[in-house]
Amino acid sequence: MHIEDRRSVLRLAIGVTGLFSLGLLLGWPLSVIGAVFAALFLQAPNALPLAAFGKLFVFSIGLMFVSFVLASITAPYPAVFLILVASAIILSFVWSVSGAGVLPGVIALMGALMIPNLVLQSSDLAFVLVLWIPANLFLAGFASTLMFVLIPAAPPTNAQKKAAAAAQDFDPYRRIVRMSLVTVPFALVFFLSGASALLVLFFVALLSQQLAALPAAGKAVAKAMLTANLLGAAVSIVCYEINVIAPVIMTPILLCFFFCLSLGALGKSQNLFASAAGSAITTALVVYGGSIAPFSDDADVKSITRVLQVASASIFVIVAYVVVDEFWPERKRRSSRLKSQSTT
Repeated sequence: MHIEDRRSVLRLAIGVTGLFSLGLLLGWPLSVIGAVFAALFLQAPNALPLAAFGKLFVFSIGLMFVSFVLASITAPYPAVFLILVASAIILSFVWSVSGAGVLPGVIALMGALMIPNLVLQSSDLAFVLVLWIPANLFLAGFASTLMFVLIPAAPPTNAQKKAAAAAQDFDPYRRIVRMSLVTVPFALVFFLSGASALLVLFFVALLSQQLAALPAAGKAVAKAMLTANLLGAAVSIVCYEINVIAPVIMTPILLCFFFCLSLGALGKSQNLFASAAGSAITTALVVYGGSIAPFSDDADVKSITRVLQVASASIFVIVAYVVVDEFWPERKRRSSRLKSQSTT
């Protein structure tokens, strides 16, 4: 493994575990989401500029408050409420593909999915979410910036710049339609069924954005994402069993460091499962982190329930993605297609 890859893996493992550990020790709300945010920040090749992070933080505050107000006003009117949720999901994808990126898209989807769902259950709890999603984003941004200072990253290479440019070569309107056709039906089914598993909605927001960012063929993407979720679920189950054997606070801290280090190293390797490692980390954090606190005798039951919830959501979204890809496949921008045709 190259030195820069080693530094990247170490940066990821220490940063995510540090925030994960503080969340367990201090017990602030939604600390698992903060750890996932940190993982997304630290999987980037370089630190997010402070100006860009400041805009993202302010955007998250404004978005959560707007979502809370609109959801509270429309909650007594189910049809209007569902139309609002569907419209917010579509606007989230518009924001993401316009150049905002994966993490802003995830935050936008959280505002479109999680806040309205919790408003239906309790306005007081929803307001807590409104405050703590930006707070967790801030803590994750601080932790990731600190890690990039302590373990600096090398400037991006030409290959990385070309890969980033290639990733932006897609038809934005087609992608918005594709991912809306995948996510909107799931949200409507979720809300109409009266489900209330907030971490499942958070996972769907992550999965939807990860799918939207992958330009490969539908079946290849579906296989990669299923592999990532299975790998993350397997890691979570192993961690649960170890947690039952040794139910002390140091157990989840050491386990988090170990699976971040192991999966991070896997992602930098030439292994067949390397492409699934990054998504597996976020899956493991959502499933394992969402089920371990507080420690109790029914921790194993909670873990199995969480795995089943996330598995059901991922299967729904991924199968829907494959179906949509069959009839409405991804394609490049019109200008790129014309240029390719003119050279041939």
